[in-house]
Amino acid sequence: MSKNAMWLTIIFVAAIVGALMGPSIGSLVGEGTMLILAPLFLIGVVVFCIWALSSNKSGAKADPAALADARQMRAPDGKARIYVTRRGFVAALQGMNITMGSAQGQIKSGQMLMADVEPGQYVIHVATAKAKLARPAEIEVDVGAGGVVVIDAMIEMGALKGGVKLTRLDATQARENVNATKLILWEVPPA
Repeated sequence: MSKNAMWLTIIFVAAIVGALMGPSIGSLVGEGTMLILAPLFLIGVVVFCIWALSSNKSGAKADPAALADARQMRAPDGKARIYVTRRGFVAALQGMNITMGSAQGQIKSGQMLMADVEPGQYVIHVATAKAKLARPAEIEVDVGAGGVVVIDAMIEMGALKGGVKLTRLDATQARENVNATKLILWEVPPA
């Protein structure tokens, strides 16, 4: 069982237990206390969500021609092409900051970044927009002329803090991810 499936199962079980125990706890602490605590808890959850998403940036979407070129998954002559894609629902709205050399960008779930680069070795660093929410990760890729590399970025849940997980995809998964995501432009394009 993956970590994400494990945590979703724990959340589901906790929701059931909470629904079953809620009325008992409500009768123990009293209706007046519950009427005070419930709104305070709800306000706390809303404030946390606003804080967690406050470092997100709205990246510029690429035009249809650039998206069509990206979905071809072919590097220009003498160059290599690197994609960083993000799919899934775990922390889907949390932005991920992508750094590759001097290039910088941010994506959320359902989005990708693409870079046409000189052949060589590259280190891709990925961290959540709110660094306190998940541990960052790095992956090193070596890509030759005409080569295409697709990296999938996701957040794995932990007990108290998640972690970014980077995976180099095989050809089938790579094509699926590139065709299922929208192309976002780099804030600072690759040199």
